[in-house]
Amino acid sequence: MHAQRVSLAASIAAVVVAIAALVVVLTGAGQPAGEMAGQVWDLGDGDYRGHFDDREHQVSVQISIENEEITEVRLRHQQYDGIVYEDDPDVPGDYPIDPVQIEGIAGQYVESLEYLIGAQGVDEIEERLSHMEGTPSGSALDAIEIQEVDAFSAATIRSGKLASAVRDALNRGRYRE
Repeated sequence: MHAQRVSLAASIAAVVVAIAALVVVLTGAGQPAGEMAGQVWDLGDGDYRGHFDDREHQVSVQISIENEEITEVRLRHQQYDGIVYEDDPDVPGDYPIDPVQIEGIAGQYVESLEYLIGAQGVDEIEERLSHMEGTPSGSALDAIEIQEVDAFSAATIRSGKLASAVRDALNRGRYRE
């Protein structure tokens, strides 16, 4: 009886190790981001669309690629806390951020996304995306010309959401050629 329990425990442990190894292989864990991305991103000419959604914040982007270079970017949609961030936003009177600030913040997001224009190849695209993680820094922060929107600095925006939407676009593949 004791031998059967030991054998069962060893079998379960072997299965757990095998599953963990499979997860590492399938997700590319432990590999540099560019290498992982290079395995799945086909940077063929065309348009790519991606989305980020964490329930409270939604971002949709479109990027255009020619000769493995990002040539165009577009922020298709941005919404936070039920407010669509765009020119002339419809904002309730009791909302803590006024429409002028919302337009400025939306402009910061567009400029942050435009930082990707000119990135060529998986490695450079991934490098620029990594600069956008957390709060923008270095050349990603310098690319945002609208540095202050009343109390909101360019470092306040969460460009990591944009980076996630771009990665989603590249993971999905071409939207159209």
